[in-house]
Amino acid sequence: MVRIYLENMVPSDVSNAVRKTLADLHERGYKIALGSSSRNAKIILKKVALEEAFDAISKPDPEVFLKAAEYLDLQPEECIVVEDAYAGIDAAKAGNMQAVGTGEAYSYAKADYHIKKIEELLTILP
Repeated sequence: MVRIYLENMVPSDVSNAVRKTLADLHERGYKIALGSSSRNAKIILKKVALEEAFDAISKPDPEVFLKAAEYLDLQPEECIVVEDAYAGIDAAKAGNMQAVGTGEAYSYAKADYHIKKIEELLTILP
């Protein structure tokens, strides 16, 4: 079932709001890393034409977020992690990073910020 879904993914599966937010963040000079537990993350990004939107890709674990910061040549304190899972928020906080809760983690108390829509990132970040 997952394989069929992956095979049928297309760029239009990603909203214009997501694409615009990522582009706006890049224009503001932010470096962006994707932390995902999916072994299909790179495949998905390619299928939806977002592989160029991320400067680094890693997995959600404190070490992996720290590795993503290293790839971006940033200190953990300079990083903000956007997560939809409690475990991802916990991993970000364990890595000494700020965390934005969204989706299922929207109301998670450990998150520093809470957003319902991706474009709300633009109101959090200068």
